[in-house]
Amino acid sequence: MSSNVPLHPTPSRIRLLIADDRWVVREGLKRMIAQCAGMKVVGEAATSDEVLERLPSTEVDVILLDAWLGGPKTRGLIREVRRRHAGCRVLVLNVQGRDPDALRLLGTGAAGYLGKDHSRAQLIDAIRQVVRGASYVSPSLASRLISDLRGGGKRPRHATLSDREYQVLCRFGSGIRFKQIAAELGVSPKTVSTYRSRILDKLKLKTNAEIIRYAIERRLVSRSTAGLPRRQKSPTDRSAGL
Repeated sequence: MSSNVPLHPTPSRIRLLIADDRWVVREGLKRMIAQCAGMKVVGEAATSDEVLERLPSTEVDVILLDAWLGGPKTRGLIREVRRRHAGCRVLVLNVQGRDPDALRLLGTGAAGYLGKDHSRAQLIDAIRQVVRGASYVSPSLASRLISDLRGGGKRPRHATLSDREYQVLCRFGSGIRFKQIAAELGVSPKTVSTYRSRILDKLKLKTNAEIIRYAIERRLVSRSTAGLPRRQKSPTDRSAGL
């Protein structure tokens, strides 16, 4: 579902950057786009850092961004792209399953969102819509949003969390330590502990293990990294802003 009011003229050839850490997914997307006249893949990125490294030297109209590429930092990556390259549009693709917090990604600055059920035709349409300044969400997500507005859907408990509490939830669910969470968010470990207490209270949980289980079951974190301790990054590591 897209908005229908064109805001910008469509370029003669839409330049795309594919951002996904899986080679097979990048290759599949490249083959799909190669069949479409007027579109060209001009770059690839397998990490959040590579996305930000590619953009200054490559003219890109739309980034096809894997919803899980940045882990709990995906929203920070989207913000940073929008801050540094305001003319570049971000279309989020989630091929791993339904993400109950697509709205948070859209609210951060993504121009569109496609779930795992999207077809090639929907992908091409979404690219064309967002490049001209419109927004796009997959039919399945649009249907769920309409259902929620009509009272037919039940909001998840984590919808009551503030943005900062949600950031802590996702990081904690990904196995990131308290001190590293504090460093990434620019707050003290004591403040992170306060956020944790609020999360436990709002989600009606009792232990750290229950927080991790909640994040996994609601698909707020990738199962490949959920609950696994992360190494502490050195000061020289480069990462997307939050």
